[in-house]
Amino acid sequence: MRVNGHPLNRGRWSMIRQSPGCRTRSWRPKFAVSQITAVRFDRRFVTKSGSFPVLRILCALILIRSALASDFELQLPRDWQVFQRQSVTNGTVRLQGIRAADTTVEWRVNGVSPRGALPSGWQTVAPVGVSNQFIADVTMPAGGWYQLEVRARRKGEILGSTTIEHVGVGEVFAVAGQSNSANHGEERQITRTGRVSAFDGIRWQLANDPQPGACGNGGSFLPPLGDALVEQFNVPIGFVPMGVGATSVREWLPRGTRFPNPPTITGNVAQLTTGEWESRGTLFTNFTTRLRSMGPHGFRAVLWHQGESDANQRDPTRTLSGEDYRKYLEQLIQESRGVIGWDAPWFVAQASYHTPEDPGSPEIRAAQLAVVTDGMALAGPDTDALVGELRDDHGRGVHFSGRGLREHGSQWVAKISAWLQQELDPAASTNSASKTKAGAPPRLVLPGAESFTVAGRPAFIFWPKESQRSQPQPWIFYAPTLPAYPDEAERWMHEQFLAAGIAVAGVDVGEAYGSPRSHAVFDALYRELTERRGFAAKPCLFGRSRGGLWVSSWALAHPERVAGIIGIYPVFDFRTYPGLTNAASAYGLTPAELDARSAEFNPIQRMRILAQARIPLALVHGDTDTVVPLPDNSASVARRYEEAGVGSRVQLIVLPGQGHSFFEGYFHSQELVDFAITRAREGTTN
Repeated sequence: MRVNGHPLNRGRWSMIRQSPGCRTRSWRPKFAVSQITAVRFDRRFVTKSGSFPVLRILCALILIRSALASDFELQLPRDWQVFQRQSVTNGTVRLQGIRAADTTVEWRVNGVSPRGALPSGWQTVAPVGVSNQFIADVTMPAGGWYQLEVRARRKGEILGSTTIEHVGVGEVFAVAGQSNSANHGEERQITRTGRVSAFDGIRWQLANDPQPGACGNGGSFLPPLGDALVEQFNVPIGFVPMGVGATSVREWLPRGTRFPNPPTITGNVAQLTTGEWESRGTLFTNFTTRLRSMGPHGFRAVLWHQGESDANQRDPTRTLSGEDYRKYLEQLIQESRGVIGWDAPWFVAQASYHTPEDPGSPEIRAAQLAVVTDGMALAGPDTDALVGELRDDHGRGVHFSGRGLREHGSQWVAKISAWLQQELDPAASTNSASKTKAGAPPRLVLPGAESFTVAGRPAFIFWPKESQRSQPQPWIFYAPTLPAYPDEAERWMHEQFLAAGIAVAGVDVGEAYGSPRSHAVFDALYRELTERRGFAAKPCLFGRSRGGLWVSSWALAHPERVAGIIGIYPVFDFRTYPGLTNAASAYGLTPAELDARSAEFNPIQRMRILAQARIPLALVHGDTDTVVPLPDNSASVARRYEEAGVGSRVQLIVLPGQGHSFFEGYFHSQELVDFAITRAREGTTN
């Protein structure tokens, strides 16, 4: 026997010794000689061929395991593993393994992080564990793939080392439901970015279809979904696929949960002597075991896509009512949260489609929506709307075609990204009174809204009713236009603007933090609206939170185009938020370079330009805001205007005892709304 990869035995052939309890036979020429290559977690079996007896090697494998464990073995992380980040900038990576006594474990990470420098040099593990086991949690910047090296030393001698080539800190999603959450699509998908991986409960691997851990051998929506999230958030994406085809929500319930009628397929349920049925709990146990293996808050959310096997069954006694579906799904969500010990967010899709002749169940769809409106879950995509050539078998099937899988992934992106942006952004944090378990307020949707693209970036217009439009059209230039913004917290304000005949428009420039690269896109939107759509030459700018950097930097570049500025806890000093480290990459500089050139780029340090142009501002800010501190931002603007002799041009509204939250006073300020309407109207005459 020879073991490759272990530092002490590498490359050396050793005798296999017989151990008590192992039955072997002496080596004789009639035995075949075979070479077996096994890596960690692999199982290899020698089977009988022709008249040759079986050689039992179990004892030898036990000896290999003992030899490896006695010196140094790294059990976690695994290759291609993604660890859930705790903030936009970093996450915790677990190191776990076995070491010999009196040894020191060290680690080193190699690669490039988009969010700050990686730890340099070898770091010593401060292990938690007993005997020869060690467990340590180390903080790493969000990003990857990173190469991780771990070694064991004793008095300067390297006893063993391991290199994991692909470790990531990013976003992890559990995926469950039935066949359209698994591998039953018509065309297998692959990850284009190479930064999407999947976990089957034992190992991680690149997330090319079929996905490990889920049923089926075809295609899934996970590679295109993962690639889109990688491109948007620039971190690796991990999936934990667990979908099982043709399953009812009843089959996913905890063991012993009773119901009067069975699902169409009864392998995961049992009938009682009373005539009732109950769940065997197999799927629930597998599901919660996999979730628990990720650790507390070890994944971002559960993506649930299921419903077809509860809707419109051929035997109507096996069809679930909408009321029962809602009850069972909410039970599944609540009890799984209880088992894993934290309130994991869930996204619930609307899924009940079978064929063009049976395009969905209004009852099941209403029940899925009710779970969302109850605050138990977030809204997933409405995949019943994906029909025609988006389905397999030329539109006749229940599963998705290759094109349909890619569209399915895009639909999930639209639902996940806006919510995730809010979860990651500390400036979008909310108080407990205004946030449900499902998450922060969703993006605002208003009648008559228009979405379009300008300079290759998504843009929007909230239009007033046609009877209230005018030429030139007064308007508000809004920022930050991101997947999460503008959101429902601002509904009252935007309705007031539209009722007054004021349009609202914005364009997504990404996390630009006021950098010059964003100005070309803002200029493109400005030209589109003023030159082609009859909008006024001078809008009122509206910056919420970091949107203050967006609008003030553009106003500094074009003060002649600005009628006024309003802000809700706006950022004017990028040193306070997002900080030099996070802002620097948007400017194409290092943090030190940005600091040295802050007088050139930082809006608060250039405020004299707006003061000299007598641009009026109305700002609302809380005096306990620790995310965007009042003294360094809005109050500093007021002070600098005062020093320039135009202090009356700033209207500062301070909310006592309020921080960076969804407090209603921020979004129902009549003074702020009236100021914006007045300035937007004045912009039509200048």
